[in-house]
Amino acid sequence: MREIAHIPHPLMRITVHSYNGQFRLRYELDRYEQSFKYAESDYTLQEIEAFGFELSEGVLMRFVDMRTQYLEHLPST
Repeated sequence: MREIAHIPHPLMRITVHSYNGQFRLRYELDRYEQSFKYAESDYTLQEIEAFGFELSEGVLMRFVDMRTQYLEHLPST
């Protein structure tokens, strides 16, 4: 898998990878990660970058929910 693009974001690392005929749009924040797969034959890199920007707010909110759920299930100390 090779990284072919980086989408700037103030909080998350957003990258586009190319692997086995697919673009992989990957979001990372702290210990959380989410990715979307798109066929390279169906989309251009520019379209994937636009998707990356458009999806970023929803992904960030999902990460906040994931963190909340994670913290709720940690044993009390």
